[in-house]
Amino acid sequence: MDAGLAAVLGATVGALGTAAAGATAALLSRSTARHQVRTETLRALRESRRATYVSYAKTIDHYLDRLATTLIPLERVERFPDQREVWTENAHKQWKEALRYRQTEVDTQRVLLQLDATRSVAEGAQQVAKWCVLLSRATGRAIADLKGQDLDTGPLSAPSPNYAQLLVDEGFDPEKPDLERLRARTREAYNAFLSAAAADLGENSILA
Repeated sequence: MDAGLAAVLGATVGALGTAAAGATAALLSRSTARHQVRTETLRALRESRRATYVSYAKTIDHYLDRLATTLIPLERVERFPDQREVWTENAHKQWKEALRYRQTEVDTQRVLLQLDATRSVAEGAQQVAKWCVLLSRATGRAIADLKGQDLDTGPLSAPSPNYAQLLVDEGFDPEKPDLERLRARTREAYNAFLSAAAADLGENSILA
């Protein structure tokens, strides 16, 4: 092989090696860029979900505190029967405020959660919603019984079949369910939601 041919072949091999190295570097660069984009997308999705879960959890926690405040005057009706009307009206006022909060803040947060949540978290939120409704209705009925009329000032009516059946299915007396036990079950559902949300995010707690 003469020197000229060797030089040409050497240059060709060198060029091919350089091209191959360049192509490999380009592929590696594109793969790294794709990985970075995917990582950022997942991070943004996780942060979005976390913000939604936390907002919903705080709203529910506040709502349950409001309902718990409603139960205080109901307990005092039995302890101070001579002030029955005063405590009943106090309970009614607190209950209406809690109901208004649920129909605005809680329902809004629930819709946002359903748009953002994974299935396990959405199912946990659905259980929370069920127990919140049961607790609210049972509290309202307890107040109505004390007033001797429904809270819309109409005649006192029997529990709706669906509501009564749900209570029976969960082991409660549909006529006079234990409000404290209902509140405890609602808190359990809330804590189960927190656990599902934390597991979805890979965290120990979403409210930490």
